[in-house]
Amino acid sequence: MALPLVFDFYNSIIEVPDPDTTLDIQYLVNQIRDTEDELSPAMPYSKIMDAYGKQPLGGGTYVGITVMLLDNWRVRFEARSGPDTVSCLVSGGNLVAESGNPIAPSAYTTVSLAQSSSPTIATSVENIDLKFLIASLAGKQKQIGDVFYWDPVNGSDANSGTSPGAAVQTFTAAQALATAGNYDVIYCLANDASGITTVTTPITINKRTLKLRGPGHIFQIAPTAAGSDTITISADDVEINGLYASTATSGTDNAVSITSDRAFIQDCWLSNVRGHGINISSSSLTQVSTCAIEHCGTSGTGNGINIGNNTTQMSLSQSIIFDNVNGILLSGTGIEDNVLENCLIYKHSTYGVTIGSGVLRTTLRSGNTFNKNTSGNTQDLGTDTYIETQAGGASVSEIADAVWDEVIAGHVTAGTAGRMLRDAKTKATLASLR
Repeated sequence: MALPLVFDFYNSIIEVPDPDTTLDIQYLVNQIRDTEDELSPAMPYSKIMDAYGKQPLGGGTYVGITVMLLDNWRVRFEARSGPDTVSCLVSGGNLVAESGNPIAPSAYTTVSLAQSSSPTIATSVENIDLKFLIASLAGKQKQIGDVFYWDPVNGSDANSGTSPGAAVQTFTAAQALATAGNYDVIYCLANDASGITTVTTPITINKRTLKLRGPGHIFQIAPTAAGSDTITISADDVEINGLYASTATSGTDNAVSITSDRAFIQDCWLSNVRGHGINISSSSLTQVSTCAIEHCGTSGTGNGINIGNNTTQMSLSQSIIFDNVNGILLSGTGIEDNVLENCLIYKHSTYGVTIGSGVLRTTLRSGNTFNKNTSGNTQDLGTDTYIETQAGGASVSEIADAVWDEVIAGHVTAGTAGRMLRDAKTKATLASLR
């Protein structure tokens, strides 16, 4: 039994109360007419809507109902508390509004309009306001394109993919619906009864500006056969967000492989990986943020993040890098101006961060924390590396000794100020031992 609708006359909103997630057009008509009848003496206008339809077409068939909301009236489903988004549906006819969009946005809801197929009904305008509200919640790379849904459990590749109830089953089908350069987004739906939805085949994202967004650890991409990296990103401006990825238990595959520019990896958990957690090459301006990357290199050769040839201006921030061979390795040619900041980097079998020979202008700054790395926190063989002390660089005493050596101990030419200061230090040291 549907709950009574709530009428907000000040804001011209008809609200469907929580927990209802559906609204039947006939029920909407009945509620509006009852409200108009009861409150018409106090209303500054005579009615909220016009309604058309239900004329007989013969054979028991009738024209579908069309509701036209007048003035600035709109329908809104009551906001949810999140963090999961609730899918809501308006069905049983057609809903349009004089103001343009008949649906008012609310937090953590997404609304679909199931329009009537009657030839006498005009399709309502696209729900642009709600789409941009959802897009505005993203911290970076906001969504402005079309939305598609991927449900590996209940989906079908014969579906349209444009609503959760019409989701496609495979990533290949979902990506085929998207348009390169349109900033489209694919939402991953976790509907397995076990609580964990698992995809056992690797995926390749090859459409520019596509975004793949999941619900977190409960949506996992975990191939059962070795031979391909779990997630391959080969197009520019791609985002993956809110996914768990691992590899097969044999081979040397990587969890994420990036060979494109401006990739954005956020809120992902990469674990139990034979090769590298993230392998980057031929890439500029890639960002990795708020990820957990652990237990990589179980084949003996993998790093948490492996930064290879021609990688420039890559940014890693606010991530946990744990229990890999190297936490982060920068090695190869054309590697320049990469920044690592605000990360917890610990318990690696070699170094927390290894910077190879020829790597230029690497910056470790802003509170990186290193601990329990077997060979050492950092190994720096690069050029013009900048390492803040709290980011695993030298201690205060080590810095003081280095300064003393540069100013005094390194100067051995008789008669120079450095040599005289060095001799004075030696004499003072000997005198203190008497």
